[in-house]
Amino acid sequence: MKIEDNKVVDQYGAVLAEYIRGEWHSKDPAVLEFVKDTETKKVRARNEKGQLVGDDPSTPDVNEAWTTKVVKKVTGNK
Repeated sequence: MKIEDNKVVDQYGAVLAEYIRGEWHSKDPAVLEFVKDTETKKVRARNEKGQLVGDDPSTPDVNEAWTTKVVKKVTGNK
């Protein structure tokens, strides 16, 4: 299993869980245990070429220049 954007996928590319409105949704309890130690981070949005995306001034209530990314927490050895 690995985290790609806001989804957990298996080695074949099948989606096992999705991060929707601040919560992980999955039918498999093992997947929910896998994503238990994740957090979200705000990062600059990028287009397909990897260039930074600017904010659209015509939409004052939405900031297109920033997006959220789900990252796995790193735990140290105990």
